[in-house]
Amino acid sequence: MADFSANTRPFAELDRAGRTRRLRRLAETALTAYAVPVARLTPLGRGANTTFRVDGADGHRYVLRVQRPDGPDVSRVRSEMRWLAALGRDTDLVVPRPVPTRERDLVTVVADPAVPEPRTCVLCHWVEGRFVDERLRAPQLYAVGAFTARLQLHGSRMSGLDRGRVDDLTDFGRAQVDGFSDAVVERAVAAADGDPRVRAALERVRAVRAELGCGPDVFGLVHGDLHQENYLFHRGGVRATGFDACGFGHHAYDLAVTLDALGPRPALREALLDGYRSVRPGTATTDPTVLAAFIGLRRVQRRLR
Repeated sequence: MADFSANTRPFAELDRAGRTRRLRRLAETALTAYAVPVARLTPLGRGANTTFRVDGADGHRYVLRVQRPDGPDVSRVRSEMRWLAALGRDTDLVVPRPVPTRERDLVTVVADPAVPEPRTCVLCHWVEGRFVDERLRAPQLYAVGAFTARLQLHGSRMSGLDRGRVDDLTDFGRAQVDGFSDAVVERAVAAADGDPRVRAALERVRAVRAELGCGPDVFGLVHGDLHQENYLFHRGGVRATGFDACGFGHHAYDLAVTLDALGPRPALREALLDGYRSVRPGTATTDPTVLAAFIGLRRVQRRLR
């Protein structure tokens, strides 16, 4: 017998499957904002947001993302979509291509009585490819490195977008003018129970950030979360998804995320850097000391969030 009590339980008490069922109805409402004939809607299990594969009656496939309530606000999600749209216009890099609504907006906000708060939704064209992890090979990481460099070159030319910093330590740091002020660092160290290793890591990255500066050769709009679950391969080429964490930061931070996720696989790590240097040779971004400092920052962020 079906458990009808699940329909009346508070949203916060539901497991992931239960929340997805509630959000499916919201997703169906969101899709009415688009000129896309929907044949089938299938939940996808990847990522912090709730996503659905949309099979269109037009033969095309899409992804609908229902933004988590504690994620970027509407303005920042719209800016993410603007960057993706610009990448589609200006480059041959394969990334999700936003689908505008009937009103020509890149986002839609939808409310449903069964969900506590309105949700920001976006629709993008499906990116074909396969994710690889343990079977990653050096040529693939070389391609990821070159892709990352080209993505950063384009991001350095983007302006006027409402996206935050990728190197924010905590919610408190995100709300400050200087996300690495003494007050922010002290709160971060306290949140880590006073661990001296956290303080040392933050002091190292503060010094590196100050030395690098924020010129377009080392700083700009970056993906910010390019690990194995956000890059995929198709017919020998690399593609990227998962841009919801994109923001402004040092290019070395972007590389550090990918390196840290690879773990102790030196051949893959070196291939990544070789691919990057094939597009952007001679940059301070690939200096080992710089990368080590940003890897330390990434690990502190993961510990504190």
